[in-house]
Amino acid sequence: MSCKSPPTLQELAEDSLLRNPVLAISNLDGVPSYFFPSLFRKACRRRCISIIMAMVRIWPFPCLPLGAMMMRKGAYRRILEIILFELDGLLFQKVSHRRCRLKVLDLRFMPLKTWDKWSVFMASDWSENLAGVDHSGTEMKPLVKMVTDLVLKRGPLDAIESFIVKWVGRREGLMSLCCGHLQIWSMSIKYHRKVLEILDLDSIQKLSLYYMNNPTCLLNFSPYLGRMRHLRSLLLCHLRWSGFFLTPVEKQRVITQFTSQFVNLTHLQSLHLHNVFFLRGHLDELFWWLKTPLETLMVTDSFLSKSDWTHMCEFLCASQLKHLILKWIKLTNFSLEPLRVLLLKTASTLITLDLEGCQLMDSQLKAILPALRHCTQLTRLNLYGNHLSRVILKELTSHEMRLRYQGSQIFLIPSCDDHSDQELEMNVQPCVAFIDVGRTVGRPEHAFALCLLL
Repeated sequence: MSCKSPPTLQELAEDSLLRNPVLAISNLDGVPSYFFPSLFRKACRRRCISIIMAMVRIWPFPCLPLGAMMMRKGAYRRILEIILFELDGLLFQKVSHRRCRLKVLDLRFMPLKTWDKWSVFMASDWSENLAGVDHSGTEMKPLVKMVTDLVLKRGPLDAIESFIVKWVGRREGLMSLCCGHLQIWSMSIKYHRKVLEILDLDSIQKLSLYYMNNPTCLLNFSPYLGRMRHLRSLLLCHLRWSGFFLTPVEKQRVITQFTSQFVNLTHLQSLHLHNVFFLRGHLDELFWWLKTPLETLMVTDSFLSKSDWTHMCEFLCASQLKHLILKWIKLTNFSLEPLRVLLLKTASTLITLDLEGCQLMDSQLKAILPALRHCTQLTRLNLYGNHLSRVILKELTSHEMRLRYQGSQIFLIPSCDDHSDQELEMNVQPCVAFIDVGRTVGRPEHAFALCLLL
């Protein structure tokens, strides 16, 4: 039988304040900042409206992470409206309370336990650079930033997102709407142009584009992409243009308009192209416009042309890769010379090489083994789903890796299926074995995970 621990002095003091709102409000100025997160959380849970309003006026931290207290939509919207009502007072008053440091209202969903970490109230990512540039190119310095993650679909925004966008739009210059992760599923100019005009595009760090299969939509979206100057991660997924007929001139116009925006993405670190068919034969244009080295390049489940594959190793964006993922791309009929060149170019930086499902043959893997030897930072190699024999895999593990990890032991885990050697050599889908050399020998700095056909 467990005994419930008695309440702390802080909890007793907070409960006393919440039972007497008049007393709480009159004494808030003397309440230590340390009490504010816990007291505010309880006030929201108990719907102590007057106390919530008073606490917003003197919030002693740069950030109020309201998204951590997501509740039933109706209740959440009510709390949000209360806070925004008080923000109006902060925005329009000439002199704010001496304790008030509020600069960021963070509406992104996060676990409630994050309120136990003081760093969540500091908002360094958003409050350090409060100056922004609006769509006309004029510098503005909003007093408060509202941060959220947005999902734009075929139809209009949901009620809360629409409310937020309209509220910020009516306070242009005093408040800006920032977005950490913007997802667009089949963009609608009718519903989303106004959102993109209000949104501080300079604040977007992660962008995911799904099923934007209408060339006109992509053409209309391109100028907005070029204004996302601090974008760090970009995912293009299922961009096929199926059902639309374009002349070669029209297609080139759309592709040039889209790819030329990449010259402005000087902070881009991760690029993932998944099932992107409209760029087939034009990847060199996209890579040419990227003038900053990427950390991660992922091209998955896509058909590459010979020119796409040949030129991939030539551009600055691929010169310092840490993670190269080429999954489910048929490379059977391609020379691996471009990959060999790319491995040599990134030998000092490459950590992950993932070639799952590329249908590689023994002769192709042999062609890149010498280059793999130069990849001194490589800690993960995935060769699952290729036409490789046990002989070549043993050569890979016993020769190349043993040279790099003198004294290490690599245990080959046998297939879970009872096949003969001949069957194993021809089997395309055997089990996956993960081998961590570092843990085997107690040297975590030399951890090397292999995902192999065995």
